Amino acid sequence: MNKKAHISLASVGSRLLSWLKLALAWTAFRFVRLSERLLPPSLLSLLLWPAAAAWDLVQVRQRKPLTHWRRFPESWRPKRWRFVLRQSFGLYHSQLFYIWPDRLCERRWLSRCRLEGESNLNSLHEGNRGVVLASLHFGPFEIMPYWLRAYGIVTTSVRTRPPDSLKSLTSYQYSLSPPADVPVFLYAEDLTPLPRFSHLRKILGPGRRLLVLVDPVRGLQEDVPFFEDRTFRMSAGAIWLASMAEADLVPCSIVETSTWKFTIHIGTPVPRHYLGRSPDMQAIGTHLLTEFSKVVSRYPEQCKMRLSRAMWPLTENRDSDVSGATYAARSH
Repeated sequence: MNKKAHISLASVGSRLLSWLKLALAWTAFRFVRLSERLLPPSLLSLLLWPAAAAWDLVQVRQRKPLTHWRRFPESWRPKRWRFVLRQSFGLYHSQLFYIWPDRLCERRWLSRCRLEGESNLNSLHEGNRGVVLASLHFGPFEIMPYWLRAYGIVTTSVRTRPPDSLKSLTSYQYSLSPPADVPVFLYAEDLTPLPRFSHLRKILGPGRRLLVLVDPVRGLQEDVPFFEDRTFRMSAGAIWLASMAEADLVPCSIVETSTWKFTIHIGTPVPRHYLGRSPDMQAIGTHLLTEFSKVVSRYPEQCKMRLSRAMWPLTENRDSDVSGATYAARSH
C-alpha cells in the first residue's frame, strides 16, 4: 500500500513540475513578445542577452566545446577562444527571433536579414518542381525557416519532435509564422522510414520547399572524403527525398554577421544529372560541401556540436574504419 501511495505521490509531483515549467515558459514567452512591441531592437537585444547567456552556460558542459573543436578539419577550424566564447555565451541569443516570427516581415526586422544567392532559387521556377533545401547545424539554423517565410519563400523544415510537456506552447508559436496553411515544421520521426510516394507529393509537390539538415547522425549515411584530414559523414535523407520527388536540391545556410544581423546564403543547385533513381552520392556530397565551405570557412566559430560530430578523422586503415562507422551509424 505504501509503495502504491509513493508512486501516486511521485506521479502528482511530476505533473505539478511539468505544469510549473509550462507556466513559466508561457510567462517568459508573453513577456518577450510584449517587450518586442515596446522596445527598439538594440535595447531588446541588451535586455535579453543576460538570460540567453545564462542558458548557454547551463548547456556548455554538455556541448564540450574543446572536445568538439578538435574534431574540425584544418580548413574549417575556428580560433579556439572564439569558438569556446561563442559556445559559452553566444548561441541562444541569436535564436530568440522564433518568439516573434509573425513580425519578422516588418521593416525594422526584415532589414536585419539579407539574402545572398536568391537568384539560384528564382532560376528554378521554370521547372515548377519542388525544392529540397539542404543545410547544416551551423549559425542560428533554427530560425532560418522563419526568415525565409518572412521573405515570401514559404518553407517547411524537418526537425525532431519537441517535448510533450511544451506541446501547447510550441504549437501556438509555430502557428504564428505565416502562411497558416503551410506548416513550419515536419517531424523527422514521421519521415522515417522514407515516406510513400503519395505522401511525398504532398510535402514536395510543385512549388513546395522542404528544409532538411544533412549532418544528423541518424538514418542512411554517406561518407564523403572532402577534407584533407577528415571525412564528412552526410545524412542521405535530403538526397533521397529530392531524388524520389524529382525535386531540386539546393544548399542553404544562415550566419549571424553581427549582433542580430543575419545573412542567408543560397548556393548553386546540385546539377540535375547527379540526381535520379540512382543518385551520385559522392558527387552530390562534394557539391554540397563545396558550397557550404564558402560560408563555414568565413564563420567557423558558428559551427554547432552536431556538425562537428559529422567529421571523422582519416586513418591508415581508412576503408575498414569508414565502412564500420557507416554500418554503426545506420544501425544506430
